[in-house]
Amino acid sequence: MAILKNMTFDEIAFSFPLVVFVVGEKWLRKNDWCDEEYISTRLEHYKRLENDLKSLEAHVRLPKLKSTYNALLRDKNSFWNILYEIHGIALVSKVASRLELKIPLGGVGNKDFDARVNISGTSVNIECTTRRDEFPFYFSPMIVGPNKIPVYSGTRATVDPHDTGVADYAQETNHIAIPEATVIRQALLDKLSQLPAPGINLILLGQRAGSRGDLETALFGPVSVDFWCAAETREVESAVVQLPHGAYDTGANGNPFRQLSGVLWFGLFSVSGPEYKLYPNPNATSPLSQDVVAKLESAMPDLRPFPSAL
Repeated sequence: MAILKNMTFDEIAFSFPLVVFVVGEKWLRKNDWCDEEYISTRLEHYKRLENDLKSLEAHVRLPKLKSTYNALLRDKNSFWNILYEIHGIALVSKVASRLELKIPLGGVGNKDFDARVNISGTSVNIECTTRRDEFPFYFSPMIVGPNKIPVYSGTRATVDPHDTGVADYAQETNHIAIPEATVIRQALLDKLSQLPAPGINLILLGQRAGSRGDLETALFGPVSVDFWCAAETREVESAVVQLPHGAYDTGANGNPFRQLSGVLWFGLFSVSGPEYKLYPNPNATSPLSQDVVAKLESAMPDLRPFPSAL
């Protein structure tokens, strides 16, 4: 069995020159977590990061890349989130004629948003976020059987009690009363607060762990199934109902999200490779044009239709 040899720093500097430039070669040689072994066992991710930085370099000067991402890529706690942010912006930049990073929003609080691109003459504001939902693995495991197998279990509401007005009666210790879809809707609202009120606003959502279905529920609303039984025939019938609690709802529930033009979702670590899906908001104040949608979808490698997760 062959033993893989770790790359040396000189080999790393040769293979990933942009990564080394952005984080700083001196720091890379002396820091205590991102060493030769760490990089050598994550070559796929560093290759992707290098290629993504190359895509950004086509639009942005190297000093701007370094000032934007230097501290974030040096921080072990933020590294994976910023890896997703860079990938998402690099993906969009491939169909953009212009790209700017870290645009001041103005007003109180010195807020900024992550990027602004020009696609087919249309200015698009971009904010990035990541989701890492590891339910139920963030509960303490129960040790089961003579072999002491750790078993992770828990329950979580699928419909928000605040939306339905129905109390959550679950009594389990490992129970979460708020569904993941509600958490995602709040995250989208938080990111919207960093984007300009007027204009076309796109949120890039990188899924580090969890289900894309939770995002679809957040955008389009949860599904319920109604059953009824005919008194005379005793036949049972059912109907699937989409509850009007999604961010893209035509009614009042969608009002806080009107400035959201769309969400571009992507996951990098699936068994079949990176996955992408664009969700335009049909009820946005400034919707994505068909031309911009087509351009964004053309940037997604190996784009293929996804069955609805709902």
